[in-house]
Amino acid sequence: MPPLHVRYATVAGVMWKAGGGLEGCSRHLINFQNCVVVKALKEKFGELYTEENVMITATHTHATPGGHLQYLLYLIPSQGFIRQTFFSLVKGIVKSVERAHDHMQPGHIYWNAGEVYNASINRSPTAYENNPEEEKNRYEENVDRTMFLLKFTDIHEKPLGMINWFAVHPTSMNSSNHLISSDNKGAASLMFEQLMNGDEALPGKGPFVAAFAQSNAGDVSPNILGARCPSDPSETCDIETSTCKGGKERCIAVGPGQDMFESTWIIGRRQYKVAK
Repeated sequence: MPPLHVRYATVAGVMWKAGGGLEGCSRHLINFQNCVVVKALKEKFGELYTEENVMITATHTHATPGGHLQYLLYLIPSQGFIRQTFFSLVKGIVKSVERAHDHMQPGHIYWNAGEVYNASINRSPTAYENNPEEEKNRYEENVDRTMFLLKFTDIHEKPLGMINWFAVHPTSMNSSNHLISSDNKGAASLMFEQLMNGDEALPGKGPFVAAFAQSNAGDVSPNILGARCPSDPSETCDIETSTCKGGKERCIAVGPGQDMFESTWIIGRRQYKVAK
């Protein structure tokens, strides 16, 4: 199982005015799920980094320490707000901006896109069918399989990092899991960084940062074998209620592996192969 692999990947650059002049404003793209860091950045840098030039792009996993969000529903399982978790995350994000600020250099950004197959299904196809026909006719499938990727290099084309966006929930580790995990997207990051940094580099310690971010995940699940009955995997689950045995058992979504650990690596590897 991949450990909790969350790199505080910060990309800093400059923006250009429409007329071609340098605007002189650094921009930061942070790949993390925390929603409050700007105040801490202002305490460190003054008005250099504000709400106007700091973007926090969403990624997530369902198997990390909780208690750091600002919505009541998400605080119930953790029995409330946990200051230690929250400020540990904020500290890490601010540190990533400090490092990016201290190591700014000219470079290039490249864009690409590809399709990721056998890594996702729509977990609520009946709900999707309730969409208007003109909406459904715009797409070939009921999930978005496109991965968008940005590659960052220095001026000599040496790779520095990459970030991509692909729609799939990090729920390969199912609800029976009680371990901390960054799930399939963390597994993909580990594979990519090992490729670029070499086997000698410890996880999260190499110079190249690979960020597998989230896009329009919606009802997109990595458990591509669908819902199965826990006591009898051969029995069909009721698609409306996700139950079996006449409603006596709740079904569990199943991935492509022999267990949730193997499924995590398989779905992560399928994202990694497209990204590289």
